[in-house]
Amino acid sequence: MSADARRAGLHRMRRIAGAVLAVMGLLFVLAAAGRRVWPSAAEALGWVQAFAEAGLAGGLADWFAVTALFRHPLGLPIPHTAIIPKNRDRIGRALGDFIAGQLVTETLVDRALERLDAAALIPELIAGVPRPELEAMLGRAVRAALESAPLAPAAGVALAGLWTPERSGVLIRRAVRLLARTLDSRHDSLRDTLVSHGGGWTPKFVDRMLADRVLGALAGVLGDLESADHPWRAALDQTVNRIIGRLSTDPQMAAEAETWKTALLQDESVGAMARGLADRLAALKLAPDAAETLNQAVRAGLRARILEARPTLARLVSERMNDWDEATLVAELELQAGRDLQYIRINGALVGGLVGLAIHAVSGLFGWR
Repeated sequence: MSADARRAGLHRMRRIAGAVLAVMGLLFVLAAAGRRVWPSAAEALGWVQAFAEAGLAGGLADWFAVTALFRHPLGLPIPHTAIIPKNRDRIGRALGDFIAGQLVTETLVDRALERLDAAALIPELIAGVPRPELEAMLGRAVRAALESAPLAPAAGVALAGLWTPERSGVLIRRAVRLLARTLDSRHDSLRDTLVSHGGGWTPKFVDRMLADRVLGALAGVLGDLESADHPWRAALDQTVNRIIGRLSTDPQMAAEAETWKTALLQDESVGAMARGLADRLAALKLAPDAAETLNQAVRAGLRARILEARPTLARLVSERMNDWDEATLVAELELQAGRDLQYIRINGALVGGLVGLAIHAVSGLFGWR
């Protein structure tokens, strides 16, 4: 509901509550005067007068109570009135603590985050971004990632994380098997290439026989390299570890890496990389286990941030209330709750009238009037 609609509703309810109070006052005056003018109807009019008198008292009391929340009734500095403006600092702190401590609890945060499916949102978010903007955004991200840190140390850290004792053996086996399959599938073309580079002083069948022997020997070497205790494996580990060390400490290698990075940033390679990433993101479909892993990570991250932000939330609420001047604070709170508070005035008049009737009945029963 808009502020204008709430303001109109507040003014309407004020008029209704004021009209109920005025009706009670009018009934009281008419009933009191009628009892004098028509003595024969005094008993019946006494009930009306009792109802109106108590209703008038209840309506006025509740008008005073509702008004005293926001301002001094009739502008008089009566004690314990204008309660909200006088206590806004304490109310602001209490409201902030209530929101942070009672509304943003671990249970409620967990319950809200259970419905969050970050994995399902990713394709929708990507699909909503125009392709040129997505490629430009990814290109900027790639460039920012490359420019943010020296390339050589970062490459050393990445290579060190990749080349662990457990992973290096797997990588070597996969590389050796890939080379062996390639060698086997392209055996004839590789043999022809070797023969074409012969000296020409030997017969072709000899060149082919020698080429087959070379390729066979190479296949044998690749087969031997699958063995974990092959000496070349240890030599390769040493070489890679030296490279990792140099990437972190060698100024010359660091300078060469930065030169290569500068050339890469100026090359179309970044754009091609961005287009490739855009293609992959557009076709992204996470497996159930990967989607659940992503959702758990996002939920855990949001949960931690939300719970950490509770003191800040409480402080912001308190500071916001303190920043408002009294007129703005009263107007805003009255706009939010004033319409419902007018029902208190109406109910006060009606309930007061009913209580007046009950008192009038009891007084007649015991002969107190």
